[in-house]
Amino acid sequence: MAVIQKIRDKYAKLAGALIVIALVGFILTDLGRSGRSQSTTIGKINGTKVDVKEYEAAIRLREDEIRRQNPSATIDDNMQAQLRDQVWNQMVNDKLMADINEKLGITVTKAELKDLISGANPDPSIRQAFTNPQTGIFNPQEANARIQEMKKDPETRKMWEAFESDLVKRRYSSKFNALVAGGIYVPKFMLDDQFSARNNMARISYVKLPYTLINDNEVKVTDEEIKKYMEERKAMFQVKEPSRSIQYVAFNIVPSSEDSARVFAELEQLKAEFATATDNEAFVNRNSQTQMPVAYYTKQQLQSLPNADELMSAPVNTVVGPFSDGTNLLLAKITEKKTLPDSVKCRHILVAVQSQQNPNGLSDSAAKKRIDSVVAMVKSGVSFDSLAVRYSDDPGSKDKGGAYDFPLSQKSGLAKEFGDFIFEGRTGETKVVKTDFGYHYIEILKQGAPESSSKIAFLAKDLAVSETTNNALYTKATQFAGKAQGGAFEKAAKENGYIPVPADGLNENSFVVNGLGSSRDMVKWAYGAKIGDVSPVYTINDKYVVARLSGIMEAGLAPINAQTRPILESYVRKMKKARLLMEQTKGKGSLDAIAQAKGQQVGVADSVSFLNGFIPGLGAEPKVVGYAFNKGFRENTVSPPIQGQEGVYYISLLGRTQKPLTEERNIPIERQMMELQVRNNAANMVINGLRESAEVKDTRGKLY
Repeated sequence: MAVIQKIRDKYAKLAGALIVIALVGFILTDLGRSGRSQSTTIGKINGTKVDVKEYEAAIRLREDEIRRQNPSATIDDNMQAQLRDQVWNQMVNDKLMADINEKLGITVTKAELKDLISGANPDPSIRQAFTNPQTGIFNPQEANARIQEMKKDPETRKMWEAFESDLVKRRYSSKFNALVAGGIYVPKFMLDDQFSARNNMARISYVKLPYTLINDNEVKVTDEEIKKYMEERKAMFQVKEPSRSIQYVAFNIVPSSEDSARVFAELEQLKAEFATATDNEAFVNRNSQTQMPVAYYTKQQLQSLPNADELMSAPVNTVVGPFSDGTNLLLAKITEKKTLPDSVKCRHILVAVQSQQNPNGLSDSAAKKRIDSVVAMVKSGVSFDSLAVRYSDDPGSKDKGGAYDFPLSQKSGLAKEFGDFIFEGRTGETKVVKTDFGYHYIEILKQGAPESSSKIAFLAKDLAVSETTNNALYTKATQFAGKAQGGAFEKAAKENGYIPVPADGLNENSFVVNGLGSSRDMVKWAYGAKIGDVSPVYTINDKYVVARLSGIMEAGLAPINAQTRPILESYVRKMKKARLLMEQTKGKGSLDAIAQAKGQQVGVADSVSFLNGFIPGLGAEPKVVGYAFNKGFRENTVSPPIQGQEGVYYISLLGRTQKPLTEERNIPIERQMMELQVRNNAANMVINGLRESAEVKDTRGKLY
């Protein structure tokens, strides 16, 4: 204590002065910042700025939509990353479409929108959303009244506005698609070319000189030759967006044998208590980390477990385990054994009771009176099918006479009262049962073959990673990162038995690393690193990851580096081999002479089709096919050398034939079919063309 007090006394004034200086610096820095506000622009689309608030609002809207469709959905980092890219791409498309719609004069008026919502022929999505589930009838006035009610509540109003916005967007899209499709016309000369290509066949003889006739080590390729090859074919090697490539080693964060032993011991302690428990469900709820229904299981349902036979043969009140299902350790208590039908066909009429999930249901007393009336009508001879259509509140079965087929495996997923009756009752038996949904009048129509089943209560414990195991794995990753520095990444990986995994195509705004999932931090590191740099340890999902920057690809002509050279070199080597093969066979006047000179055989290919591009015995060689149908290529002459995919080819035309016509051509039908093919993709082709020619700057990476 005396030492601490001495330090305080000696350095108090100095510390006070430093604090004052720091505060002054902070104030001056803040003043400097206030003079130039940080940009909130995350991109530009044809010069129009996209603000981060607009972008984030669109993401939240998409998230809300996902949760409405699936309330139990979990939006994790990976899904969030995908949503961000989806929303950005949609914003780009929407902006481009808005511009083209304005130029073309395409509009959706208020009167048109009103007609789409409450007109005589509403949009299908409106009809689906507002059809009365009880009557199956769509009433425009009723729909409009419900919409007005939605607009009164801020939350539901927001949902309606999003729905309406999407409706307008789809209407614009349908008008644009119709406009593009209406402009499609196929002239007769195209039909004639297509007809000729489809019906004309060629028969050729050929000699193939495969590139493998020349060893790779006989053909040296220089960087200058590669560069010249790329310059002459710029479109093939143009990089539109910069990207980065990495190699990484991942350390899976998984439980150790010690972790497994600890959980095993916990379950062994619970085993005796579980065996004597009188309320199995309550015991499971208290002690199980994963809730599984106490239900009847057949041997087939348990096949994924390693001890299915033991579970089926164990006596009642026996506790089996602990055993593993791959992700958990489990105990299983056999509580009952029964022989139940392997399937049931039944029919029912449901009268729904009002609840939080179904505010449109009847009161309990009113629902009971209605189901009693239904039973009386069935017994008086009224058709069950017609009563189901008229009175049942189950949209999944009312149009099928209330009928369902349930395998025994689905019993645990049914309401208990419903499932118990149909599987434990008798064929032909009827009963009114009450469930959380309401009152059901059920008739058992047919039961399948009897099958042995066991009612089992499962108690599960997660195989969690302990702090000790986690720390050991992190230390392992950190040690590897240290050894991998200074160009020793691959050496360190090999010495430790690790196999580096490549991940290519990381653009500046990527949120996802291929093979790993969401990791914005790693992407940002890659764009600040130099080739060969080794990353710190990143935690990505259930892995610790160490990466090395292996490649940098900037916009423009692709670079010649360790990453790209092998493929570029193969292109040039193939071209140089082709020239050598052509030189070696120069002056040979016949296919036989060419074949003999290089130790090859003369082959024959029948039924060569221009449309196919595939030659029997040779594979996909479009240049050879094209030459076979060259109008200037005469029969029984030898072609010049043709550089193909797998070798150099010489061909001789043996003849061309046309398939005999079985009936006269129907030009209108041909045109209709060809126009239909074009129309199916025309709108997307136009939109893709707009995007190709648009000036889109994605700068999200500066804010995220």
